[in-house]
Amino acid sequence: MSARIVIAEDESDIRANLSRLLRIEGYEVWAAANGREALALVQEHLPDLLLSDVMMPEMTGHQLLQALRLNPQTAHIPAILLTARADRHDVREGMNLGADDYLTKPFQRDELLASIRSRLDRSAMQRLAAQRLAVQARRLVHYDPVTDLPNRTHFQLLLEDAIKVSGDGGQGPALWVVALDNMAEMAQVLGTSPLDDCLRQLSRRLEELGSDVADDLAARSTVARLGDDKLVMMLSALPQLPDIDALARRLQQDMEAPIAVEGSEHFPSISVGACVRPTHVTGAEILIGQLELALLAARGQPGQRVASYQALATDELSTRFRLHNDVHRAVERGELEAFFQPQVHAQDGQAVGFEALMRWRHPELGLVSPARFIPIAEDNGRIVPMGAWMMLNACLQARRWDDQLPPSTPRMRVAVNLSSRQFMEPRLIDDVEAALDMSGLEPERLELEITEGTAMHDLQYTLTQLKRFKALGLRLAIDDFGTGYSSLAYLKRFPLDVLKIDQSFVRQLCTDREDQAIARAVIGLAHSLGLSVIAEGVETPEQHQLLLAMGCEEIQGYLHGRPMPAAEATAWLQAHFKARGPQTT
Repeated sequence: MSARIVIAEDESDIRANLSRLLRIEGYEVWAAANGREALALVQEHLPDLLLSDVMMPEMTGHQLLQALRLNPQTAHIPAILLTARADRHDVREGMNLGADDYLTKPFQRDELLASIRSRLDRSAMQRLAAQRLAVQARRLVHYDPVTDLPNRTHFQLLLEDAIKVSGDGGQGPALWVVALDNMAEMAQVLGTSPLDDCLRQLSRRLEELGSDVADDLAARSTVARLGDDKLVMMLSALPQLPDIDALARRLQQDMEAPIAVEGSEHFPSISVGACVRPTHVTGAEILIGQLELALLAARGQPGQRVASYQALATDELSTRFRLHNDVHRAVERGELEAFFQPQVHAQDGQAVGFEALMRWRHPELGLVSPARFIPIAEDNGRIVPMGAWMMLNACLQARRWDDQLPPSTPRMRVAVNLSSRQFMEPRLIDDVEAALDMSGLEPERLELEITEGTAMHDLQYTLTQLKRFKALGLRLAIDDFGTGYSSLAYLKRFPLDVLKIDQSFVRQLCTDREDQAIARAVIGLAHSLGLSVIAEGVETPEQHQLLLAMGCEEIQGYLHGRPMPAAEATAWLQAHFKARGPQTT
């Protein structure tokens, strides 16, 4: 197919000569006597090149070029401008508007043809590069870059197709989700690149297992990456259903075989959830939801962590499935509530702030325990918008207290927990900045808390993220300290302000010498790193006094106040400072 060119030239002789020359050279040509006619021809034919005079009536070449560059359909078309003026300003103006070349009249035939071929060749190369980028972009949308498996989006499409093929009365498809439970620990030990190698090995292993099972059943196997730590295997076109529980146990056993990474063996810890499409289920999203509920149940199993959707107790399953679905709308329906638990000075008991805690008041199920809905929201990703809601509302409430308490009252800070998935979310920093901007809260009054496990998941990412938060002026805390696997070498690199002693070490503090030793060691470590300490779960005066004697600066627990809605927290604050008498600034 020959290249197509639009000519814009007001001098009829030159226009005719250019048209004849280019047609002889094999180009398809349309010619216009002015810029306005040329613009119409370009919009109609979308040529491969524009050849335009600069000085023309009705619309100049520069104006024509400007009009083309403002239209997304024509902005990419290369343009060569022709002029009898050799003025440098004139040339610069054309180039600034997007001209690809500039020829001064009179020009030679060979000069013109060489410029046209050069522009067309370059344009063809650009189109080819754009096509390649488009292919790569489509692949990134549908395939996981680490394992080269279909990603969740693409798998959902494949599942929809498999459901349609099986029909209303067909068998399957059957699904198994394989989750790497100790991914965080492996990330700490291996680092990002070796961990990616581990995931690739696991994905190849699951593909081989799926192929073997599919051959035995005369079915079709598909493996995809369902999430950061989750792979999924689908068997479709099933002549008969397999024993999904037996196959789940086999998958767990085979997938837990050691993996060789950088000359060392590592043992993955695997949970497996399974489900088969019921005949009445026609949506891929519903089936994936059932699969993730089965995985949630498997991860809560003692011993062998395997569960199938069909084997779960009906009432429990119904509730989990309902929570899984309903949590998607919890934010927009206004069902979330922020509760607040006081934090006080260990020395004098004066309130210094609150920890903000998310609660979900389901319209029919009532107040749902965080132990139930947080893992579900974490697993299906809804924890990210829910966490952003929590951040904003905690900051807003801290500012409301400024208006509700006497001016001489100390300003309260607020602490917000970040889940692992929320902490790894790239837009988290934007959510934090938005919460501060919308509330007007001073950054130093917002404390972000992450657990040891979250911090150790990707050490370099954690360090980078914490430094960004610190640059905003926030307080940073490690929550549940002592229950995880912190590397002290990295802990001292993190720009932290606070260590929180987990309540599991506080519960038996007055009677258990080991817990006393741990609490004393944590407090000593924190002080050596220049950090302050908050003890959680303090329920008795004896625990408070012992922690004070150990040097703990702040206390949180039922002794001073339970988690309470904002209105109750406000009343608690007002009563607290009223009992303490006038405050001095």
